[in-house]
Amino acid sequence: MPVELFAGLAGAMSSFLSGLLGIGGGIVLTPVLLYAPPLFGAAVLPVKIITGLTIVQAISGSALGALRHRRYGNVSMRLVRLMGPTGAAASLAGALLSSATPDRVIVAVFAAFALITVPLLLQKEHDPDRAVDELHVNVPLAVGIAVVVGFFGGMVGIGAIAFILAAMVRLLRIPVRIAIGTSLGIGMFAAIAGLIGKAATAQIDPTLALIVLLAAVVASPFGAAVSQRTHPRVLMLLLAGVVALAGLRMAWQAIVEMA
Repeated sequence: MPVELFAGLAGAMSSFLSGLLGIGGGIVLTPVLLYAPPLFGAAVLPVKIITGLTIVQAISGSALGALRHRRYGNVSMRLVRLMGPTGAAASLAGALLSSATPDRVIVAVFAAFALITVPLLLQKEHDPDRAVDELHVNVPLAVGIAVVVGFFGGMVGIGAIAFILAAMVRLLRIPVRIAIGTSLGIGMFAAIAGLIGKAATAQIDPTLALIVLLAAVVASPFGAAVSQRTHPRVLMLLLAGVVALAGLRMAWQAIVEMA
């Protein structure tokens, strides 16, 4: 089976989850492109090319998902402006550094982010009924989250939006629906910066990137529409499950398969 078909299917699935759960999609796209092609006789993609594709998916999926969530009143533009550019600068630094980083380290960072995120996602939500204009934000904490998560997210090519979302809900106490929509807007900045870094270091495959982009155009808005009709607790449980599975698989690769 052609690797282009895998890229399209994985891009559509990850973009649907991007709109549904407020993540960049890389948490799904990376494991699928790493492990599925060899099972069907397709070419194995290098880790750095895969992380480049996840950046492309993050831009398209985040932009389309954020636009749809904003129509529902679930995007805090204040947080996007506060955390987006800051995270983008850190993401660019991480993406540039990744070209000289061993694959095992990149995979291990991915797994660590995922496994740290899971317990945060399983905690109880604070003040779920607050509207966007009622939010009170700890600015230094928000900027600190953007810098740390942006840097390591740029390194592994996922924007680490799942961790940003978890930190917004648990540390900044943002309602789940607003955190989902806002995290997509924030992640778009970091993803653009990460794309510049990945492209500058030849980690983007143009053909596969176009396929992933087209898949996102269809799947991400659909995921956002489903998200609006799903209970927030269900969304967080689904996200925790997706992140846990991806993190455990990547941890296994980093510890056993790459040892």
